[in-house]
Amino acid sequence: MTEIFQLLRDTASRLSAAGIDDAQVEAEIILSELLGVSRGAILSCRRNTIPLARLEEILRRRTAREPLQYILGEAHFMNLVLEVAPGVLIPRPETELLVEWICRNAPRDARICDVGTGSGAIALSVAYERPDVQVTALEISLEAFAVAERNRRRYSLNNVTIHISDLFAAANGHFDVIAANLPYVAESEYETLQPEVKNYEPKLALTSGADGLTLIRRMIAEVPDYLKTGGALIMELGAAQSKTVLPLLKRFEDCGIIKDYSGFDRHVFGRLKS
Repeated sequence: MTEIFQLLRDTASRLSAAGIDDAQVEAEIILSELLGVSRGAILSCRRNTIPLARLEEILRRRTAREPLQYILGEAHFMNLVLEVAPGVLIPRPETELLVEWICRNAPRDARICDVGTGSGAIALSVAYERPDVQVTALEISLEAFAVAERNRRRYSLNNVTIHISDLFAAANGHFDVIAANLPYVAESEYETLQPEVKNYEPKLALTSGADGLTLIRRMIAEVPDYLKTGGALIMELGAAQSKTVLPLLKRFEDCGIIKDYSGFDRHVFGRLKS
């Protein structure tokens, strides 16, 4: 057994003992980050090339259930590596399904609006995958706005503009697609969230009223003023919220649901009626 294999096993064991799911995967991510190699190349490295003090600091924070993305300062999303920091929601894999839907369905040279952009995950990924489109990203949090702007600059995405805005306050004109991943966690559900979420991620980006739908209801009411006739609205929701939200889309047609990787209803979409 090589020293690096033993270190990898010990790291995974400490993470697992702290109640962390996918401890082996996270151990590989941590060591690959410290070694500057891919996960597949870890076992070919030498133990003495790892900064053990830094490893210990990462493990101290992670076993206290601080999200690994905050510790490392970045999150992988689609084909981008995005800066994330406390005060900014960590982008989730299921949100990639929303981006893929937009990239498939947005018309050529579309104007797209991302409401509540956070780190910029949706807006920047769409702009990166579809350089023909123009994306307006709106965000109410000053901290998240700053992170999103740094991410935009990292990839020189000049087809994205980011504004500080309460929903559509800073929006101009009409859009072909409006996307949103707004807070949707109910207050009662918030207390049951994993420590990584409840203790570290911003509550502003997670909850919205007793049933989690206060902002979503408000946005649905405002969307027709900013969406072109026939334009598409797509939103991310909690797993049990589609039955409540779909009836609110009275001014929309061709509505549908996208399920996430676990089979839960995760996104709803529709087109504005003429």
